[in-house]
Amino acid sequence: MSLVSRVVRIGRKLAIYIPKDVAESLELREGDSMILEVIDGKIVLTPVKPVKRLEFWGEVSVREVEEVGEEITRKVTEGG
Repeated sequence: MSLVSRVVRIGRKLAIYIPKDVAESLELREGDSMILEVIDGKIVLTPVKPVKRLEFWGEVSVREVEEVGEEITRKVTEGG
């Protein structure tokens, strides 16, 4: 983990602009989402990258989800 520290200005409508080299190093693009947290009086921005579909993920139909839900409900209501 490398530490980068910069002074940036707050622009119109309280916008904060991320320096181009920092954005490129983090592979940030216009429209990306970020989590904004205020921790001990500091603003922390964390990039949110979309989850990539992995090979071991399978597709599940709505019917399969409903069947499993019904099975769980039966077990809970029957006590076992």
